[in-house]
Amino acid sequence: SDLKELAKALEGIPLAITHAAAYIRSRRFTVSAYLGFFRESEVNQAKLLSNDEINDLRRDHSIRYAVITTWQISFDQIKRTKPEAADLLALMSMFDRQGIPKRLLLNNMDQLQFEDTIAPLISFSLVREQAGGSMFEMHRLVQLSTRKWVELKKQLERWQSEAIRVITRLFPSGQYETWPDCQILLPHAREVMSFKVTDQQDLLSLASVNTNLGWFYILKGNLIRAEPILQEAILVREKELGANHPDTLTSVSNLASVLERQGIYEEAESMNRRALEGREKELGANHPDTLTSVSNLAWVL
Repeated sequence: SDLKELAKALEGIPLAITHAAAYIRSRRFTVSAYLGFFRESEVNQAKLLSNDEINDLRRDHSIRYAVITTWQISFDQIKRTKPEAADLLALMSMFDRQGIPKRLLLNNMDQLQFEDTIAPLISFSLVREQAGGSMFEMHRLVQLSTRKWVELKKQLERWQSEAIRVITRLFPSGQYETWPDCQILLPHAREVMSFKVTDQQDLLSLASVNTNLGWFYILKGNLIRAEPILQEAILVREKELGANHPDTLTSVSNLASVLERQGIYEEAESMNRRALEGREKELGANHPDTLTSVSNLAWVL
């Protein structure tokens, strides 16, 4: 009888039932006790269902309520008993929800600490292991619910900044030998690049990712994707660092490579001259980056 009542309350939704079953198993609750918990939690649903993203899921309200309420019950328990696991889920929700590599999540934890922290999230079916435990994924509604909770707690900027910091540290240069890593991290880099940030360090970090990602796209021959993100990197670095800062000139040089490959030789020449003149002034005539600019300019003349 209790099982039927619970299934009815959860609208028969597989994800909600999975969360409820995981909670009951982990906490050694009776079905009846969980059902009481679920009904008590309904008063909190309106807060979690107030944003437009959830309304855009185009599902009826009872389905959204069931999923989000079972998530909330599990998440509240994790916050009480293992707050570092709640923090880990908040960080994970900032990335693309699939194929999250473990290295994005370690964050100064050793292997034992990480396994201890991720265990409650797996136990409560909030995340799932992939590729033998080297990657993880979360259901889109779990991601959405977690992001909403972070926003309600006024911690969205904190976790966006943390995700940006992690991606900036780990996204490779884009050179040929780094392509496998670039490919794995690409969806997560795109996710953090969509954040609307105003903090100077976050802006500069994203400009760094854009520059490396732009070079990756150049070498892959995807010039359409490379050009706008390199232009964005230049704008940010010019504003925050100055027109002749070495980092700005790296972005300029990379954009010149895009223009040259597109056959826009006059603009490519202009950008290469700018990079060369700036590097001569800031780094010296014999610096490797300056000599690279000499070679790049010679190529388009």
